[in-house]
Amino acid sequence: MSTGGQVSGVGHRWALRTAVAGTVFIAGGAFWLSFNALADLAARSGIEPGQAWVWPLIVDGIIVVATVSAVALAGQRAAWYPWALLAGGALVSVMANSLHAVVAADADVPGVLAASVAAVPPVVLLAITHLTVILTRTIQSTTTESRTPASGPTVEDDPQASPGPVLDGVSY
Repeated sequence: MSTGGQVSGVGHRWALRTAVAGTVFIAGGAFWLSFNALADLAARSGIEPGQAWVWPLIVDGIIVVATVSAVALAGQRAAWYPWALLAGGALVSVMANSLHAVVAADADVPGVLAASVAAVPPVVLLAITHLTVILTRTIQSTTTESRTPASGPTVEDDPQASPGPVLDGVSY
């Protein structure tokens, strides 16, 4: 239940698990849609069909790795780098997916509409990742503030502890 305007630890864990699961689900869908479009674009751009599948792994792979890194490093100074890689990778993915949509679009669909639809997955991935990091930080700070000395050490008690995300009371 709620005490003092704060959601209980169970509520925090539930919210964080839901956000992380949603992020993973959306990332999987975005990767799948983007992978097919980017592989086709690579093949249309002269990369041999047997090798064209590697290009989307590179483009979207950096998004996946940077996403995991941004969440893991949330609240730390070093988090700027995975966020920069995530933004750069997403920009390349958005542009390439949009260009593919224009090249491969049915004549009945305006190119701008096709490009806009194709841009949605990487844009949503950026937005949902940022939302998950915000939720992780909020839950971590609320969990840390609500601890009492009897509940065990906090991040502040251990100078070597990582101020990363907290899931089920474990700091990552």
